[in-house]
Amino acid sequence: MTGLPSLPLASGSMKLPLGLASLLALAVLAAGCGGGGGSSSSTKSPQDWADGVCSAINTWKDSLSSASESVTGGNLSENSLKQAASDLKDSTAQLKDDLDGLGKPDLESGDKAKDDVDTLSSNVSDGADKIEGALKDVQNGGSIVSALTTVTSTISTMGNQVQSTLNDLKTVDPAGELKSAFENASSCKSLTSAKS
Repeated sequence: MTGLPSLPLASGSMKLPLGLASLLALAVLAAGCGGGGGSSSSTKSPQDWADGVCSAINTWKDSLSSASESVTGGNLSENSLKQAASDLKDSTAQLKDDLDGLGKPDLESGDKAKDDVDTLSSNVSDGADKIEGALKDVQNGGSIVSALTTVTSTISTMGNQVQSTLNDLKTVDPAGELKSAFENASSCKSLTSAKS
């Protein structure tokens, strides 16, 4: 995975609107990280399962990029803040639902692969909650500098968690079937490299 999309942050003495725009854009970029629904105990072929994991992550990244556009460009208002928070929550819930609904790959190590994805789902859900809290603090008059620090460190952590999980999933199956599935699934091309 090449990492989550990033936006340049203002440095030095930043003005509140620019800092707030950066905070919101980053929060929305980090958003799609887990929050809802029930899990599935069904099994899928390794190829279909890998494709499902990557599709869920791609949908998440696309939603975040789209949502970030709505809070950049100086159109900040109480309504746009609320919309960004709503988009953050919705994207997060969708990723969690998508990952939870995958079941497990039809492999001897399928339970371990499912556990890895469940852990990712939980971790990004926690990260989204942390970002949502930082966003609410700013809305309630909290320090934007403190919020930006929380948001940027949480985004970095979430990106690392996604990358680490994808790397782990390629090694969880001793026969290498899952690694091949991730390398061959069309939805994984932008998230994984040819090297492991």
